[in-house]
Amino acid sequence: MRNTAQRLKPAIFVGKGGISPGLVAQLNQFLDLEELVKVAFKASREELDALVAEIETKTGASCVGGVGKRRSFYRVSSEKK
Repeated sequence: MRNTAQRLKPAIFVGKGGISPGLVAQLNQFLDLEELVKVAFKASREELDALVAEIETKTGASCVGGVGKRRSFYRVSSEKK
């Protein structure tokens, strides 16, 4: 899965404003369609862990890796459940 995630381009960009309800809704849509989504962050590295944890909590997805300020999230599609 990490190999697949490395080749993805970021589908979601999280700015300095953090994670909004609209961003969570958009990320949920991508996860339902693709299951594996890459997210790029503009936040500092110190804030990154908190933002990743917030995304995991709000979407039910798991962070499966990342490099720099990009992280990949995976969740089984609701259609496959």
